[in-house]
Amino acid sequence: MSLEELRRKFIVDQDVLKARLEPVVSKALNYCVCDKEGKVHILRRDLSGRNQTMLVLAARAIASQLDPKIAPQISVSEIAAYTGLPANQIRARGKELVEARFAESPERGTYRALFHRVEVFLDSMSEGS
Repeated sequence: MSLEELRRKFIVDQDVLKARLEPVVSKALNYCVCDKEGKVHILRRDLSGRNQTMLVLAARAIASQLDPKIAPQISVSEIAAYTGLPANQIRARGKELVEARFAESPERGTYRALFHRVEVFLDSMSEGS
């Protein structure tokens, strides 16, 4: 295979990347939606605090890929508002998720899911249902 053929296969345009996003969005729709302001609305309240926190982080990561006006990072107070969980529990789950390498904390009091981990998390949610 020539170098040019390899380049065309390896360096893809945005349409290919957006197409990879479709199955992730479809999986997330079973559990939540995100409005135009970036507010996450959880559709299932039978989830553990950890899964609710992960779901909010995942939803914002997905939304930021679909709409650049929506930031992928989210504050503890926002997560608490969307889940109904107390802020101290959000901070504890956030710390766990950073240690588990599902998320990162770009600044104190905020978290951001690592996008490459989102689909794996959503798959695990559907296996657990």
